[in-house]
Amino acid sequence: MDDRNLIAVAEQAAATSRVHRSAIQGATVLFDNGKVFLGCRIEYQDSRLDQDAVASALGAGRVDGAYRPHRVGVYSPVSEGPPQIPRDTLLRLQELAAPGLSFVLSSGSGKRVERTLEDLLQETAEA
Repeated sequence: MDDRNLIAVAEQAAATSRVHRSAIQGATVLFDNGKVFLGCRIEYQDSRLDQDAVASALGAGRVDGAYRPHRVGVYSPVSEGPPQIPRDTLLRLQELAAPGLSFVLSSGSGKRVERTLEDLLQETAEA
């Protein structure tokens, strides 16, 4: 699956989001066995229960027997910069990911930004 399709499918997954406080978000996780799983942002009245799209897709993949995420596409129509992924989710991915895990991020402006897991972890540590 190329990056354009990774984001296109993530955009479709975003449509199923359930949000109260933030923008919709969809994710596509490609595992090293070639399987692809989708996730969407799910928000609850109690924000401590919220689940981001990447964590949702990661869980779906694990249930089906996929173990090592290889590439992740995330779409969310945010006004500034690329979509954000919570640090907790990045730390989970650090434990599970295939070497060289990278992300393709899109806010729907037509531009895609590629970041490595290490880059995103560093960015969230500085924030």
